[in-house]
Amino acid sequence: MEETEPDPTTKGEEEAGSSSEPADKNGMSKVLKRLETVPDIKRDTSGITTQYIAAGIVNLGAFAAGVCVAWSSTAIPLLTSTQNEIAQISDLLIPNATHSRQMVPKTGISDSQASWVASLLCLGAVFGAVPTGLISEYFGRKKTLLYLALPLVVSWILVASSPNVYGLYVGRFVGGVAVGAFSVAIPPYIEDIAEKHMLPTLANFYHVHFACGVLFGYIIGMVQSTSWLSVLCASIPVAFFIAFIFLPESPGYLISQGKSSEAKAALQYFRGIDNDIDSEIKALKEHIRNSAKNRVTFKELFGTRSTLKALFVSFALMIFQQMSGIFPILFYAEKIFSVTFSIPLTPLGAAIILGFCLVSSTYFSTFLLKKIRRRVLLLSSYAAMSISLGSLAVYYHLKASNGNNSNTWLPLLTLCLFVTVYAVGAGPIPWLMLREIFPQNVTRRATAITAGFHWFLAFGVVKLYQNLEEMVKPGWTLWHFSVSCVIALIFIYFFVPETKGRTLEEIQDEFDGIHKGKAHRHFIEVETVVEV
Repeated sequence: MEETEPDPTTKGEEEAGSSSEPADKNGMSKVLKRLETVPDIKRDTSGITTQYIAAGIVNLGAFAAGVCVAWSSTAIPLLTSTQNEIAQISDLLIPNATHSRQMVPKTGISDSQASWVASLLCLGAVFGAVPTGLISEYFGRKKTLLYLALPLVVSWILVASSPNVYGLYVGRFVGGVAVGAFSVAIPPYIEDIAEKHMLPTLANFYHVHFACGVLFGYIIGMVQSTSWLSVLCASIPVAFFIAFIFLPESPGYLISQGKSSEAKAALQYFRGIDNDIDSEIKALKEHIRNSAKNRVTFKELFGTRSTLKALFVSFALMIFQQMSGIFPILFYAEKIFSVTFSIPLTPLGAAIILGFCLVSSTYFSTFLLKKIRRRVLLLSSYAAMSISLGSLAVYYHLKASNGNNSNTWLPLLTLCLFVTVYAVGAGPIPWLMLREIFPQNVTRRATAITAGFHWFLAFGVVKLYQNLEEMVKPGWTLWHFSVSCVIALIFIYFFVPETKGRTLEEIQDEFDGIHKGKAHRHFIEVETVVEV
């Protein structure tokens, strides 16, 4: 006779049933007593404030990731300044001695090395994103997220104390592992703690905090010291660890481990002390049972036509997101404003304005995503991105042909427009659609693969950007990004399904080629309330 594996959701109940009822109550009271140390547990009766606070705390990890991205923009000019000064002096002393530029002093790095310092963050993120989903399932969402603060702190110590460029390489790679892991580990925790009607808003917290981290990274560039930059950057994961350690574990993970009383106490914390959570606990247990029965492996992701098409769409959206040039602009913002274009403002000031536009537009995208359909936002976003990049390319060619070096605001305005429209469509929607086009039992596996693919693309684009700029000059590089956005428009129009207001079954039917005569609707949804 074949043995069956015990149900994880009933394991805790059986253990609780073997003990007396007073003991269960005492255990429950101890858990609740521990949770009372967390802010708002005594005052927040609805749980809404608590969910917002918890989402804000856990997304400090996304904030830390944004800081890692912006560090390249502020630190690389400081690291390469000594090299450029030495090269200029060598050219004065030894005219036409081109070999002198290849000699890199210990206190500076070359442009080629700078591209590795920037891009290795993304390569490390590949190795952090793919396995993190499995790790969090075995060790818990909270433990996994907490321990990610360690490699970030270690990476900033390596960057600050490195005597040569190789220490920078290692530090950036180690930090990238944590950045990639955060991109995969944070969304499941938010899904587990958020009420259904609040999930779209709280899920977008990741992108808002990431943008805030980018802006913070640009602002601290005013210290003009790579060592102090690293110290300030290291303070973010430390603050994340201190704040997040007081939050409870994910209720879903606790139920999967058979810890029913702790799961109920954790869910009560997130829902408020006056709300009845028995029905939600029952539904959560049923969901965990179904997930355990229908769990798929990475190999089985490629088993059905609908899942393959969903992977194709998600991969393509990530390709177009990176080929739009968003990461090179964020990674090299100061260099772009100081070398490529002349503006009546310091490069650091221009980068801060760019970061502010990214933050404000990402914040307002939360409201747009509730009202406007996904395809409309994607098409509008890529169209505006293509126009802004194309306009900047035309400006560069005209400036180069006329030999005009006068300062103008046009480069800053066009790049601000670019990041603004990116943040309302091309940025958050590819990640949002991962929860909408995949069945629940494959979503987290698909997210891990897609995130790893996203960071690998980011590594390639950030690393090769400087090579492309040297080969074809900045103007044609901008045209390359602009044309990529046009190709994205064509792909989205013909292949990306609308997901807002549609069930998973309808989306899967469309992937399977089952059409029910319902065309895409391209309009803004307006909710009407009829008073009786």
